[in-house]
Amino acid sequence: MVYGIPLTDDTLMDCDQCGAAYKYGVRGRVRGHCLSCSPMARQAQRYNLTVNDVNAILEVQGHVCALCSQGPQGDEVRSYWHIDHDHNCCLSQDWTCGRCIRGLLCLGCNSRGVAWYERLPRDRQDWQRMNDYLANPPAYRCLETRQFRVFLR
Repeated sequence: MVYGIPLTDDTLMDCDQCGAAYKYGVRGRVRGHCLSCSPMARQAQRYNLTVNDVNAILEVQGHVCALCSQGPQGDEVRSYWHIDHDHNCCLSQDWTCGRCIRGLLCLGCNSRGVAWYERLPRDRQDWQRMNDYLANPPAYRCLETRQFRVFLR
């Protein structure tokens, strides 16, 4: 019930993220989010973040990839960002503690950039921009005071 009104599948709700109206009964969405915002909300939950946390990280990064400084083009905004975290922190493949989140990257920088670079021998890790990112990740600057929930699985 919302304000004493029973919810039906056709009840219109406002998305917590973008404010767009959506029907309450639409399947495949995250609670409180429309279908287009649900993928980011689902990814944020997996990394023990809220959508507001993700938006705060984006704000610190200037709404561009923390490594290549490129941003999404056109309709790819919602699916563009990939949450980068330190794989040495959390060994689970299903979720993270949230403390190891480093930033938001484009697909190329996340899958081929950071993953490749971290496997290099220390003496070959000479890309200064990557070293700066790994030493002082954008997420650390905006999430340092956040209280993280601990999930036991």
